[in-house]
Amino acid sequence: MHKRIRERIQGSFTATLGYFLSPLSWWNDLYVNIPIAYVLAWPFGLIDSRLFGLFFIVFYWATNLLGFLLLHHGLRSVVTEDLGALSSRNRFLRDLVISLAYSGILLLLVYLGVIRYPQGYFKP
Repeated sequence: MHKRIRERIQGSFTATLGYFLSPLSWWNDLYVNIPIAYVLAWPFGLIDSRLFGLFFIVFYWATNLLGFLLLHHGLRSVVTEDLGALSSRNRFLRDLVISLAYSGILLLLVYLGVIRYPQGYFKP
């Protein structure tokens, strides 16, 4: 297989994975980012249940950032022309505001107890 074709296939896979993690898809939070953040924050709740909310938000942001990075890297591998339109300042600011809004909603849900550490289920 030609090297360029292999790079495009790998780039397509990376971009697709990045899209699933990024906040560009409306459904990803409920089915991808929130469950990943929940599972990754759970061990910190074992140390102290107050740490759960903090690390839940940290890992939620990390999954979104990882999604953007993978999407950018994958598209750069697939597309040979300039990606300036995909990385414009306005789009970045819009995506940042969306991520902040999602984070604010999640923080409110953790504060209100809608999303909480499952006390009593996993502690010895």
